[in-house]
Amino acid sequence: MRPRPLPLLLLLLATPALAEDPAPTTAPAADPAAAPAAESPPPPPAIEPAPAAASLAASTQAPAAEPAPPPPPPREAPLPRLGLRLGLGFPDGATANAVYRPLPYLRVQAGPAWNYLAFGLQAGVAVTPIRWAVSPVLEASYGHFFGADLNKVIKNVPTEVQPLVKDVGYDYFNGQVGVEFGSPRGYTFSLGVGLSYLWSNVKGTATVVRNPGTANEATVTVVNPSLRAVTPSLRLGMLYYF
Repeated sequence: MRPRPLPLLLLLLATPALAEDPAPTTAPAADPAAAPAAESPPPPPAIEPAPAAASLAASTQAPAAEPAPPPPPPREAPLPRLGLRLGLGFPDGATANAVYRPLPYLRVQAGPAWNYLAFGLQAGVAVTPIRWAVSPVLEASYGHFFGADLNKVIKNVPTEVQPLVKDVGYDYFNGQVGVEFGSPRGYTFSLGVGLSYLWSNVKGTATVVRNPGTANEATVTVVNPSLRAVTPSLRLGMLYYF
């Protein structure tokens, strides 16, 4: 069958028009009476804090950490309170005293003593206002020695006087100034000089006849005499604190 030319011609003319015009969309046309589409609401505006609230918030913030203070210096250990002192001097004799230090600059001491003839007792106080390796010291002490027979050490005592030296004891009071060498925490060596006041109440009776058998004969009787004297004093001491 022979094709018809007219339909083919129409088909060729319609092809460019179809290429230029887009195919109509099938979406329905918008209705002008319809409500517009809902849009997303804008974000709320940022609310700035009031000045008072801002200052309150700043004040409640934790303060900045401060550097730690330096550690305190170590405390000095207290001085020992107890000690033992050995001494040798005049009129003290040999002494061994227990020492107690209630204050850093003050000490008290007491103990037995021996003067080669008899035993005795001694007590005293010492003040050290400055404590160095070499320290000054002021000291006062009292002592008592019991009676002793001096006939054992004194030779050629007249027979009439021997009763007076058979039982002799004495008391003394020392005042001395000295220096101490060493540590107030351990061992010290001391040297002191001063004056001593001695007194003794001698017990006994002595009768002496002078110029016997002559016109100038005299009899002297001494009963319980008292002796007083002021003499220099000296003391060496060794003290150990523990």
